[in-house]
Order: sequence, then structure tokens, then C-alpha cells
Amino acid sequence: MSVNRVCFNCGSSSFVSDRSLGGKIVCSKCGSSSFKNKPSSFLKSKKLIFIAIAIAIFIIVI
Repeated sequence: MSVNRVCFNCGSSSFVSDRSLGGKIVCSKCGSSSFKNKPSSFLKSKKLIFIAIAIAIFIIVI
């Protein structure tokens, strides 16, 4: 299993193969079968946008 995947519903990165579903990969926490790839770099994540906005507001206030 790929390490760079997370569950779309709960954000967990632990998956199991469910035998009752024919080996389909499901989340071990919530049981969802939908997952997405993690952002590969920090620049693509939304955290960078929030940090940039916070720094800009901080500079404007000072």
C-alpha cells in the first residue's frame, strides 16, 4: 500500500484490505473506501496559504 494516501472522510492514513469486499482497500478507522493522495510538498498544502495570510495581517497591524 502507498504511504501517501489518506482517507477522504476522516483523514486517517491506515488502510486494510477487506476480505468481504473482495480485497478492496478500506479505511481501518471509518470503513470508507474513498481516499486521496496527500499533497507531495508543503507548498501545495493549504497551511502555507493560512500562514502567508497570518504573516501579512501581522505585518499590516505592526
